[in-house]
Amino acid sequence: MKPLALLLLLLAATPAAAQAPPSDQPPRPAPLPLPQGEVVYSCPGGMDFASAYSADGELATLRMPGQPEIELSRITAGSGFAFSDSYYELRGRGREVTLTAAGRSMRCHAAGRPGEPPRTYAGGGLTVTLFPDGTFRLRERRDGSAEPLLELGEWAQEVEGGVRLVLRGEAGSRRSFREVGVEKLIADNGTELSQAATMDPIDGRFKLSGMYRDAQDGGLFAPCLVGRVYGVAPGGAEPDLEKAWVEATPSRESFLYVEILGSFDGNNSIKVDRFIDLKRSGACPALAARGSALRDTEWRVIELDGDRLIVDDWRRRPMMRLDDLDGFTASTGCNTLAGVYVLDTAGLRFTPGPVTLMACPPAEAATEKRFVAALNAIRTAQISGTTLDLNDETGKRRMRLEARGR
Repeated sequence: MKPLALLLLLLAATPAAAQAPPSDQPPRPAPLPLPQGEVVYSCPGGMDFASAYSADGELATLRMPGQPEIELSRITAGSGFAFSDSYYELRGRGREVTLTAAGRSMRCHAAGRPGEPPRTYAGGGLTVTLFPDGTFRLRERRDGSAEPLLELGEWAQEVEGGVRLVLRGEAGSRRSFREVGVEKLIADNGTELSQAATMDPIDGRFKLSGMYRDAQDGGLFAPCLVGRVYGVAPGGAEPDLEKAWVEATPSRESFLYVEILGSFDGNNSIKVDRFIDLKRSGACPALAARGSALRDTEWRVIELDGDRLIVDDWRRRPMMRLDDLDGFTASTGCNTLAGVYVLDTAGLRFTPGPVTLMACPPAEAATEKRFVAALNAIRTAQISGTTLDLNDETGKRRMRLEARGR
């Protein structure tokens, strides 16, 4: 059995994709472009992985910790994108994908802001660089300390009042910021960080703990604070780390818990400046759950005013998508509409615009009326994994939506 299939068999299965719908489908928003470059996907309940997409869009290369790369060719997709080698299949739309092998599937969503350059913000003695794969590096200068604090972790946008940028780092640390456009971050204590003109890689020696194993083309190191695997650069104290691992490992495939002082080179590999310790029975704590992004995700309505929607043609299921410019598009299952939204500390409010005038069958017309009424009543949002709940001012759930992965 292939390695990736073995990993997926350990995961809970999700339902297979719906059958292709008939051709008389309602108008849909314009399709999203194919992913570009390398995208890191977060998989709740499963193992994170990366997919590198070729410039011509014809090839996707899957990368998972300690596994050989798997190349998938592009295949015809009814909507979104799809890649397969007849054994593995990757299907998705926008930020959401479904990876299938050996009859098992796992739902995943893109971490960070794929395709965008790293961004650095600085102010009040704090410098933060956000990388497009959802990781951050932080440098904080504290009064009375000769050396700055360096920290590595993951960042994500979470719905907390308005959309908040949340950094999760070592020892369970959590920092939250309000984003003002792309030019400024405002911390909970009022500290303002402005975007720097140039990216700061935040070089220095980080104290890192994580899982390590030797590999044929060099070591692999997965820091506990992030769901990423980095290559280990030769030189420095890397031979000490490798020797300790060889003496302790029960097999050549085992990852063991280690502590090091390390820095990053220009190839985003980790240089081991000092080997501190190896604990054969050590393990990283579980990462905090990460949900789909509120924006730039296609959300399909699965429940409306407490009623599970039964839709014969999945393309007629109501859906919506929010963009970064305070606009949204939606399909009621028959007609389409667009409008604007406001998301701030007071909550989430939608202002729908005109609706197209396609004649709808009675059942779809009734669903459309309920959808628009619920949309006008929304005041708060909450994301858990790939599920989005939209509630009214009383806290009653008016809609439950699911991020579309295929």
